[in-house]
Amino acid sequence: MKKIQLGSTPEGGVELSLKTLQRHFACFGSSGSGKTVASKVLIEELAMKGVPVIAFDPQGDIASLMLPEDADVIKKLGTDLGIHKNFVNDVEVVVWTPGSSKGLPICINPLQFDGVEELSSEDRIRYLSATAKNIASLVGYDLTTDAGKTAEAILNEVFKYSIAQKMELKDFGDVVSLLLNMPENVEDVVSTIASEKFIKVLVKKLNLLTLGSRKLIFQTGTPANIDTLLGLDEPNGKTRISVIYLNTLHTVEEKEFFISSIAQALYRWMLKNPLTSGQDGVQCAMFIDEIAPYIPPVRKPACKESLDLLFRQGRKYGVSCLIATQSPGDIDYKAIGQFSTFTLGTLNTRQDIEKVKRRLESIAPKEVDYIVKKMPALQPGQFLVVSPDEFSNVQELRVRWLVTKHAVLTEDQLVEQIPNELREKYPYSEPEEINIQEEEAPTEFGETEEGESFEKLPAEDDSPVVTSMEEVLCVRNKVFERDLVKKIKPYLAGGLVKSEELTDTKFRYLPLVKVSLIFFQKKGVFKKTVTEIPENLYLDFKTQNLLYVKNNQFIFSSVVDLDPNKISDLDDHCDIKPIRKDKIDYDFRGMGGRKLNKKAIRNMMERKYQVKVNDVELLLFPTWECTVKEKKSKDTRTVVLDGGLGKEISR
Repeated sequence: MKKIQLGSTPEGGVELSLKTLQRHFACFGSSGSGKTVASKVLIEELAMKGVPVIAFDPQGDIASLMLPEDADVIKKLGTDLGIHKNFVNDVEVVVWTPGSSKGLPICINPLQFDGVEELSSEDRIRYLSATAKNIASLVGYDLTTDAGKTAEAILNEVFKYSIAQKMELKDFGDVVSLLLNMPENVEDVVSTIASEKFIKVLVKKLNLLTLGSRKLIFQTGTPANIDTLLGLDEPNGKTRISVIYLNTLHTVEEKEFFISSIAQALYRWMLKNPLTSGQDGVQCAMFIDEIAPYIPPVRKPACKESLDLLFRQGRKYGVSCLIATQSPGDIDYKAIGQFSTFTLGTLNTRQDIEKVKRRLESIAPKEVDYIVKKMPALQPGQFLVVSPDEFSNVQELRVRWLVTKHAVLTEDQLVEQIPNELREKYPYSEPEEINIQEEEAPTEFGETEEGESFEKLPAEDDSPVVTSMEEVLCVRNKVFERDLVKKIKPYLAGGLVKSEELTDTKFRYLPLVKVSLIFFQKKGVFKKTVTEIPENLYLDFKTQNLLYVKNNQFIFSSVVDLDPNKISDLDDHCDIKPIRKDKIDYDFRGMGGRKLNKKAIRNMMERKYQVKVNDVELLLFPTWECTVKEKKSKDTRTVVLDGGLGKEISR
C-alpha cells in the first residue's frame, strides 16, 4: 500500500496511507508554525505517489510549487535529493488564474448542466440548489434573508425548466431572457413568491455579471473542467498539481463563487467516477489553504454548503479533502466532522486551543490534555499528528523540507514562469460579448428616381452618446495584460539595465469618432476627372484631432498634410466590430454627458478636405495606462500604450 511520508520522529518516519487520507486531512498552526510548508510537503508527496491535486491558493505561496528548489539548498536542509529528482521527473505544476491572463487564464460557466439529468433526484436537487445559491450570493444577495432565498428559488426554477426542456444556457443573457419571457409553468411558481419589481432587480443584478472585470470570470481562458485540472485531458505521464490562484479575484464573493463552483464540479465528477470494485485509496485530492473564511461557524457563504457536501461524500469516492488554517477557532467544526487526521502546529490563543480540544475529544480522548499542553511549546516545523486510523497514539513530527521553493509569487511574477508549451496547450481565448435578445427595428427602403432601391439611413442629429440598448463600435484589444511587461520595456529609462520598473496597469477605452466619408480625388490638368473614394477617418472625441499611424505608432494631430485615402489609420491595423453598449466595460457617464455633434464634425471635415461626410459614429479604442516607477527616487509617471500595436500613443 502506498504511503505518504511527511517527515520523521526520533524513532523513525511518520507515514500516512492513502486509505487514511480518504477520511481527509487538516493542518492547524499559527503564523510561523510551518503549517503551509507541511501542507505543501503533503501535496508534493501525493503527486509523487500519482495522486493529482487541485489546490486553492489565496496568498500566492502555494503557486511556488511550480519552482523546483536548487539541489544544493535541498541537500543543506537535509531533504533526500532522490525526492527532488522524483518530483521534477514525475510531477507537473500548473498555475491557473481566474479572470487574468498572467498565469494560465481559467474561466467557469456555472450554467453548464450537461449530465445533471443523470444524477439521482436527490443529487440533482442538491446540485441545482447549490448553483442557485452560488449565483445569488455572487450578485449581492444575503442568502439568510428572504430576498436571498427568493432569488435562489427563482433561479432554481429557471434551471429546472432549462434541464427539463433540454435548453442550453450559454450565458447569463439566456437566464435573463427566460426571466423576461417566463414560460407559463415557471411564471406560475415565481408569481407566488416574487413581485414584478423583484424580478426587474434580479435581472439588473444578473446583467452586471456581463460587465467589467466580472465577466472575465466566465469568459476568459480555459473553461474549468475537472479532467483538465487533474491532468486527465491529455495525459503526459506526469501527475498534475493544479494551483488556482485566488489573488486575481478581487472580492470575497468572487472567491467564494469560484471555490464553490469547482467544488460542485468535483462533486459531479466523483459521482460519475466512483471507486471501482475492490479499489481503495485516493483518486485525487483538493486542498484549500486558509479555509476559515469559507467555512465559518455562523455565517453561511455560498461555498460552505458545497464544501460540506464534498467533505461528507468525498471519502466514499476516493476524493481526499485537505485544509489548512492559522485560525482554527474561526471554523465550523461540524463542517469538518468527517476529518480523521489532524496535524497540529503551535497554537497560542485560548479560542483556537479550545476549538481544537473539542474536536480531539471525540477522536483522541485519552491524549487531549497532553496535546493541549504541548501545542504552545512547539517550534516551527514541529507538529503533533493525530490519526486514529493510522496510529494508536499521537505522533510528534518534524516535517521534512520542501523540494520546491517556498516563496510568495505575485501576479506579475507568474507571467514569466508559465512555460510556453502550457500556454500553447491551453491558449488564451478572448471574452465573447454576451447578447440578450431584443426586438430589431424593421429596415426601411426607398427608391431613387431611376427606380433603384436603396436602404434609408437614420436622419443625422445631435443624439446623446449614451443610449442603453444601442450598439457602439469597438476596436478589438490585441494586447493583453501579460504582454505589458515586455511591451513597456522600450519606454523605460535606462539602457540594458533599466532605472524604471512597471508597477501598475489599468485598461481603459479611449472614445474616438469614426467619420465615414467620400473623398473626391481630382486628376488631370486640362481635362479634370473626379474619382469618388470611400474612406474612414478617426478623431479624438474631445479634441477632434486626427488619429493616424506613422512608423508603426498611433499619433494624434490637428493637421495631417495627406489626402484621406493615403492616411494610415485604424482600418489598416485593427479589427472593429459593433458591440452593445451595456456589454462593454466602459462608463459612458465619464464623457460628461457630451453629445456627439454630427453636424459640427461634418462641417469641420468638409472644411479640411474635399469630401462629403456620410456618417459620424462613436468608437471605443482600447488603451493600457502603465504606471512606471523610478527605482531610486520612487517617482512615478504614466505611459499609455495602445491596445492594437502595443506602442506608446503620441499626443
